[in-house]
Amino acid sequence: MSPFEFITIFCSLILGLALTHIFGAVSDLYEIRKRVKTFWLNSLWVGTVIMWAIYQWWGLWELSINLIEWTYVQYWFLVTNLASIYFFTTLVLPKATDEGIIDLEAHYYSVHKAFFSIVAFSLFSSAAVNYSLFGEPLIGAMTIMPSIVGCAAIGAAFTDSRTYHKVIGIFIFAMFIAFQFTDNIVITYDV
Repeated sequence: MSPFEFITIFCSLILGLALTHIFGAVSDLYEIRKRVKTFWLNSLWVGTVIMWAIYQWWGLWELSINLIEWTYVQYWFLVTNLASIYFFTTLVLPKATDEGIIDLEAHYYSVHKAFFSIVAFSLFSSAAVNYSLFGEPLIGAMTIMPSIVGCAAIGAAFTDSRTYHKVIGIFIFAMFIAFQFTDNIVITYDV
């Protein structure tokens, strides 16, 4: 077993649990859809969270190419970052209940402080991971952009402004689309 395989098994498990949780929550809410009051911003965040987890998983491949030796500190940075993704994934949708209306807008605003605090932590720790594991420059696209978006997430944690939340939701969604379109990782198989 290579060091990359050893390291990424646990990382894949964390991201797999995050995706399992969000897909399960979407499925559960769909089953009781007549009692669910939808909210477009919450749906946008569900899409963003799914993209985020998948993009992080895809990005792990780069570690198989660029990182030959690992330290526990590097591993801890990575696991902590991935754990933050799991935590905000659990907050984006409420649990399906046996009765009563589930109001996704009310849920969004009831958890936004914790959700965006964890999102900000995830973005700042992504900058640290990109610097320490991927060798990205301290001042560059892969460290500055997550930091800028992290600052915007801190703003979302501390404000109840519906306008700010709408703008930041669209902004972060667009940022993840842009990151995915600019990704140049190619996975090849050597025979």
